[in-house]
Amino acid sequence: MKRPVNKIQGLMTSLFMFVLLFDPGTLMARSMHYGAISMPGLEQCDEMQWRGELVQARQCYGQLISSNPELLVQAESTWALGDIKSANTLFQSAVKADPDNALIRLRWGELFLQTYQYQTAFELFQEALLREPQNNFAQIGAAKALAERFESDAKKYIDQVMSNENAAPGARYQALLLLARMAMEATEMFKAVEILNEAESIAMENDLLPMEIYALFASMDLLEGMSDSEWISRALDMNPAYGDIYAIPGYFFWVSRRYRESIELFGKAIEIEPDHWIAHMELGINLLRDNQVTRARQHLEIAYGGDPYNPKTVNTLRLLDTFNEYDLINVPESPTKNTFPRIIFRLHNDESGVLKPYAEKLAERGIREFTERYQFALKEPVIIEIYPNHDDFVVRTIGMPGVGILGAAFGYVFAMDSPTDHPDKEYHWGTTLWHELAHVFTLETTDHLIPRWYSEGISVFEEWRYGPIKGIRIPVNVLGAMAEDKFLPIAELDGGFIRPSYNEQVIVSYMQAGLVCEFITREFGSDKIVDMLTEFREGADTSQAVRRVLEIAPEEFDERFDDFITREFSNLLDHLDDWKKLHQTAVKALAEEDWQDALEAAEQAVEIFPEYVESDSPMLFMATAYAKLGNDEAELNILHEYWQQGGYAPDAIWLLARKFYNRGNKSMAIEVLDSFNLVDPFDAELHSTLGDWLMEEERLTDALVEYEVALAMNPHDIAAAYYRIANVNHHLEQFDEARKNVLAALEIAPHYRPAQKLLLETTRKQ
Repeated sequence: MKRPVNKIQGLMTSLFMFVLLFDPGTLMARSMHYGAISMPGLEQCDEMQWRGELVQARQCYGQLISSNPELLVQAESTWALGDIKSANTLFQSAVKADPDNALIRLRWGELFLQTYQYQTAFELFQEALLREPQNNFAQIGAAKALAERFESDAKKYIDQVMSNENAAPGARYQALLLLARMAMEATEMFKAVEILNEAESIAMENDLLPMEIYALFASMDLLEGMSDSEWISRALDMNPAYGDIYAIPGYFFWVSRRYRESIELFGKAIEIEPDHWIAHMELGINLLRDNQVTRARQHLEIAYGGDPYNPKTVNTLRLLDTFNEYDLINVPESPTKNTFPRIIFRLHNDESGVLKPYAEKLAERGIREFTERYQFALKEPVIIEIYPNHDDFVVRTIGMPGVGILGAAFGYVFAMDSPTDHPDKEYHWGTTLWHELAHVFTLETTDHLIPRWYSEGISVFEEWRYGPIKGIRIPVNVLGAMAEDKFLPIAELDGGFIRPSYNEQVIVSYMQAGLVCEFITREFGSDKIVDMLTEFREGADTSQAVRRVLEIAPEEFDERFDDFITREFSNLLDHLDDWKKLHQTAVKALAEEDWQDALEAAEQAVEIFPEYVESDSPMLFMATAYAKLGNDEAELNILHEYWQQGGYAPDAIWLLARKFYNRGNKSMAIEVLDSFNLVDPFDAELHSTLGDWLMEEERLTDALVEYEVALAMNPHDIAAAYYRIANVNHHLEQFDEARKNVLAALEIAPHYRPAQKLLLETTRKQ
């Protein structure tokens, strides 16, 4: 006897019949499950949906909702019709009604997986596995959740499926599809083809729909430069509304940072499947990466209308709502006829007055140098966005918060963190700007065909050679990986960025890529760096570029690079454990106020690893010990060495600058203190002090910049800030500006005597 449909279910039935009658475009592209759930009525509806018979599928799902009281069927049908919130509620009720049912948790996890909530999805797959440890579909679900976050543990779950001879064909099929995707992300196309051939055999033997195979083959064709692919027509013959035949290639073009092609492909996806909300969302986010803000919002609004619970859509729309809080600043402000601004800044209006002078100066230098070094003239303005909220920046980058990155480049557009979101002062925002600006040139000069490792390698190399803080800086954990011989062959280096096999492999790959560029420059000449870019623009892969430009095989390159690493770092690696012990000894001695022992241990540590200039650098230990022992000259010298090596700990920089100033070396004092603007420009004392020192050196234009920045920070004594600016204006014979600013000071403090006197002098000069 069937259970009667309760009032809530009856209300939902009415709602869905309303949807079917009045909004026929709401059917959501529910992912194919390849036999994970076996319910005859539901399978019939699914077959209609996945073959593009959308009207019939809607009617079928609607009838199931009204006739089948089973909560899992209700949840699946509701999900297929696009009501994610109601589907989630039904899955929740189904779990409560049958808490030991692994299938319900498995399918609920797939719902979260499709809505980008990977952690929740993974937890549900784990709960399913607790109930059925050998559930292959739960294993592959866990693998997909981890793979979406590019976590290496995904392979463990894939291996569980592939090593099980009795695994369900649909689970093995999905495992192969996932392996093929991962191979393609790592640009291992030959491997991907072999995997897809095996997957196609399983599909044919078990009557599984092969459209996803076709989409992956089509992706490879399009990535190779084909204008069309036979696989597209084969998929559309099976399902004319299969938007993923373009959306899946769109994903791979996004992964390879070819955003313009990605935009075109997602656009084609929604042409044939207008209610592909994820494609609308991805199109919107990629349009935003191309600075097409208005079009981006249009598609994100469409995505939100169809699926208001997708976190990437919601996050990005919320971010766009904050854009009215940002200033758009052109540099130059008024370009000459038939030219465009070199730079367009998007800076938060609370920060633009502070950041703009320093960001502009550094970016202008970078554009001049990169144009010459990489023989590429900009064809569009460089758009630099600096976000005071880290999560806003990450949402701008990938649509979801919670990722620990500092900057991201999309071509002519790049976004980065503001220093205000890093109160620990360990963030050198100037270096991040330089790094991302280098990406603009390497991406655009190669039409975005550059491998990820080479683009990142050049950016790291640029930091070391020409950035605001010069010198090769290798973190201690990377030195450990170097000692353990964890560097990858040159032909496989991209994989270290995309699918890391251990926790620290991404940063290790960054450093290896930078060292590869250093090695090429030293061994083959800096012109070869540019020649490699040319090869990549012509479509070469890494191995081909190495053979053609450096005229050696990749295997020989690896051998010579290993020799280079040995020459440069073997002494440090041999004594790294000694350095760690000396570091600990110095820390302990400082804590015990044993200044002489601290000094001796720190000196030996610096001798082993002089490039280590983090906030716990032994050089700073030495400076403290020298100060306590009364050796002022030695303290000054070691602080200067620390700064020259690239150290920028705030207390050390301020102390060094004041020591130079007190000794009468004002030019060095100014140079040291000015460098701190690329670390913490929101230090009010920095600008007033630096401005005063610049005035003493009669560097009036530079002093004016510092005083104007100080005013932009809304200081406690605003009248004095206006007076300082007016005084510089007066010395520069900018009498109108001087009068305006001195009157602003007197409006705030009418009896401010220096301002009164300056007003009289300015009036007389006018």
